[in-house]
Amino acid sequence: MAEKKATDEKTRAIVIGALLRIDVGNPNAGWPEGTVTVIKKVDRPDRKASHPYISGQAIRRYLRDTLEDLLSGDPGIREKLSPEEKSDDPKAPVVTVGDPEEYIDDDLFGFMKAVKGETKKRESPMRVSPAYGLFPYAGDRDLGTRSAVKFAEKAEAGGAIFETEITNNVFRTVLLLELDRVGKWKKFETVKDSEGELKQDERRGRASLLVRALKYLWGGGRRTRILVDMTPQFVVCAGLTKKVPIFLNALSMRIEDGKYYLNSEVLSQVLHDYENDIQSLVLGVRSGFLANEKEIGDLRLKGQQIAIMSVGDAIEKMANEISGTNLP
Repeated sequence: MAEKKATDEKTRAIVIGALLRIDVGNPNAGWPEGTVTVIKKVDRPDRKASHPYISGQAIRRYLRDTLEDLLSGDPGIREKLSPEEKSDDPKAPVVTVGDPEEYIDDDLFGFMKAVKGETKKRESPMRVSPAYGLFPYAGDRDLGTRSAVKFAEKAEAGGAIFETEITNNVFRTVLLLELDRVGKWKKFETVKDSEGELKQDERRGRASLLVRALKYLWGGGRRTRILVDMTPQFVVCAGLTKKVPIFLNALSMRIEDGKYYLNSEVLSQVLHDYENDIQSLVLGVRSGFLANEKEIGDLRLKGQQIAIMSVGDAIEKMANEISGTNLP
């Protein structure tokens, strides 16, 4: 990892670029078309191909669910999630309490809630891009059936046939966490109707816990029969003095002879362009994922070679960096 820059500027944001490999899955479904569960897709500008994607809303939900698992599995963590409340209107969305001081998800994920004739709204300090499939959708489908044999007691009874669009792909996503807003809120951002701020160690703890959740990320649609691994196969994490999602268009790939190659030139240029804004940087790669891992290992920041480590170690290192940082 590159050494921190000697400056009085504080790290205001953590930006994480990640690549998720899905072998076979429908990680985020769109509106059904008859008996077919489609996958969310977006057309390329040339209209010659469609690429699958996972919405930012879905990624946020996966992170929140993962965070819930971490909290329930570790009694030593004092943080808790806000209870979800149903409205009297069945069509209204489920809302949370709206207390960022008491509940970590109201702080990190934001909320909107009507209270005494006014709307209390906290914009999430965690920004999430949709996870874009780097390779076109190939038209693959999974065939399934809901068997009626057990109830009809006749083999010829068959069952209801259905199909699910699936993809084999690598998805690119970027998270930007505004460190200067974690654990701090304005009067209009809480049901308690008063401005406030948590202690430094509590703010750092929340931010580092969210980053660490990426190591255990899991989610996706139809998990009971199409389980997918949502944990990153590649991550690049940077502490920045500016709030810029610098890795959003910097992670591109090609495939040759069944092997993945990451475009190192674009990533190298981004690191060069923003080297004065980067306070810290870690890079993690799952062994065997990239055919040009050695080439990625030659990347430099401020003249120093960037050490490659495992994905888990990279995420833990960034989480620990946050734990030792004086948040603005």
